[in-house]
Amino acid sequence: MSNLKDFSFIGGLQKHIEIVKEMILFPLVYGELYSKFNLKPPRGLLFYGPPGTGKTLVASALAVECSHSERKVAFISRKGSDCLSKYVGESERKLRKIFHTAQQTKPCIIFFDEVDGLAPTRSSRQDFVHASVVSTLLALMDGLDNNSEIIVVGATNRLEAIDPALRRPGRFDRELYFPLPCYIARKDILSVNHNNYSRFIVNFYY
Repeated sequence: MSNLKDFSFIGGLQKHIEIVKEMILFPLVYGELYSKFNLKPPRGLLFYGPPGTGKTLVASALAVECSHSERKVAFISRKGSDCLSKYVGESERKLRKIFHTAQQTKPCIIFFDEVDGLAPTRSSRQDFVHASVVSTLLALMDGLDNNSEIIVVGATNRLEAIDPALRRPGRFDRELYFPLPCYIARKDILSVNHNNYSRFIVNFYY
């Protein structure tokens, strides 16, 4: 079975999927309509919640949906820690390169997993490198507008650890909470996985 799964393979998060489609996928696929009616999508969306609740899974499925959409949408995915470097200025260069690539391939979604590792809260005790990286990310996100055809998505298990400046309007100005699954959500997860697994077994033997 392919490791690349779309939204149909996800159970218990239907409301989240609808929000992600409305806020991220549709504005990029149908950008002309949004411009025509002067609809402004968010520049950034932040997924947060306990570990293992589907944040990265939804982002991965979003990447698959982008490749199948009527208008191809590029998807750039990085872990927050992957953007960091021990060399002065290298982390900032990596960030600028990501946003430059997004500009060249737009419409595009940039996804930062574990974004708290990339942009932690700045403090007087924090080293200069981290503060510089956060400032660079803020500047790059500020350089986007609502019609830039680039949307930044972040995911974190620790909302309180992210620099507050990233959660202001024009940056991660929408937040989506991923809770632990309730009873109904758990039933839906089991149902979706059972149906997809059964379909795979049938295809395998027949």
